Amino acid sequence: MATLRDLHRAILPSARPVGGDRPVGGGRAGAARLGAGPGLRDVTWVRVLKARVPAFDALERGDLAIVPAASLAVVAPARPQIDDLAAAFARAGVPAVVLVEGDGGAEALDALGAAGVAAGVTMLRHPRADPIALERSVIGYLVNRRAEVDHRAADLEAELTRLALQGQGLDGLAAAIGAFLGRAVVVEGRRGDPLAVHAPADVPAAAGAYAAWLSRPAAAALRVPIPAGAGESGIAGSLVLLGDEPPTELDRAVSERVAPVLALELHRDAAVRLAREEARRGDPLPLDGPPWVVLLARQAAPDGTPDAAARERVRAELAVIVPPRRATLRGTPESVELRLVAAAPPDDPAGTLLAERVAGYLGRTVAVSRPFAEPGGRPAAEAEARTTLEAASLVPEPPPVARADRLAAYRLLGNLHNLPDGARDARQLLEPLLGGRPDVRDEHLATLRAVLDQPGIAEAAAALGVHRNTVAYRVRRIEGLTGWRLGDPEIRLPLAIALRLVQTQQR
Repeated sequence: MATLRDLHRAILPSARPVGGDRPVGGGRAGAARLGAGPGLRDVTWVRVLKARVPAFDALERGDLAIVPAASLAVVAPARPQIDDLAAAFARAGVPAVVLVEGDGGAEALDALGAAGVAAGVTMLRHPRADPIALERSVIGYLVNRRAEVDHRAADLEAELTRLALQGQGLDGLAAAIGAFLGRAVVVEGRRGDPLAVHAPADVPAAAGAYAAWLSRPAAAALRVPIPAGAGESGIAGSLVLLGDEPPTELDRAVSERVAPVLALELHRDAAVRLAREEARRGDPLPLDGPPWVVLLARQAAPDGTPDAAARERVRAELAVIVPPRRATLRGTPESVELRLVAAAPPDDPAGTLLAERVAGYLGRTVAVSRPFAEPGGRPAAEAEARTTLEAASLVPEPPPVARADRLAAYRLLGNLHNLPDGARDARQLLEPLLGGRPDVRDEHLATLRAVLDQPGIAEAAAALGVHRNTVAYRVRRIEGLTGWRLGDPEIRLPLAIALRLVQTQQR
């Protein structure tokens, strides 16, 4: 013997209340929450409405009544018969009536549900199902509770296996689990990221449970680890049951039973994604070439700890910035590097303008190889861009775009700090500008750096954000303090090197 609440949670989780059943107590959120009164009624047996008269072989107190839509259409074709049937349920004192949907008969089920509620009978509406299978499940639960729960879990396992063989994927498996248990479920990946989500549409609380999980992923009714595939260690993810309702015996049995099936599907899904990525690596070069160039940047975000989803979003955005005919992304979101093979347009044969756009979006240095015209030149171009990026990263102030044709310059600048007595000599050269107030000193050094780095006074003024006359005045002042002539190429180069050494030490 079992209570209606126990039976509902284990065997009829998809059933939902009709009319005035109180939404409190120990039932399933959004499916059928039975109040403490009706929920604690004892169920001693089960009876199924037959399409004949008499419709029941017997109907006694404690009998759970199952009413298929097809049988109801025969036994009670009109409202008077429906009212009589509801009154019979009330006189017998049945703990509940389960209305089972089928082909047609929805209006008759609605009418019986309303009449039963009016007569004080607990009425439950069950989605389309085999009434005989429901009867067997209820009997099995009443006779041997644990065995029937295991049997139902095995049925779902077999159904998931069938869906997996049909190629339904994780989404299909999650939908089957959620519908079976009557609650929202999530299949999480190894890092806790949602791989598949299902919130049953006929479970009102399911959407809210999913929203609560999004705001606080640690809050879940049950989280069962999914084992890793063959040859791997640890776990591949988790099956998460959502909602405020505590897990039932069926929830636990099902979750543990289906975890290996989900593990196989996760392993298959990972293998498919890897195969797709491998196929992408063999994609042809962009159609708008030749010539082509390779753009290369570090995959990591500025904080150094991006997740796979963030990396995938970056790759998706780059595909919008540079259309497929112009560039092809290589590698995967898990790669250390972000690599693009881009077609260099006629107005940008070195690919530097395109590299500037990508660097501006990423907010970090992008290396660009020299152009190549033969498809077989791509590996060498990737290696060249990689070497250029590594050399540019050692420069005190790495440029937004590191060009492969300037590799030697990056190596030279990156090794300035290794010059014997380099820092001491630099400070001695710049000594006339290093005295006085700190703000005046910084202004002199910044002006000198802009004048040496830019091709003319106008460009230096734009870099500093001041008027060109201001720059001209500062240059005359610097030349007056030092005796230098900044147009003299013999002094410009050592001053540029000294500035980099001194400003690097001041940071």
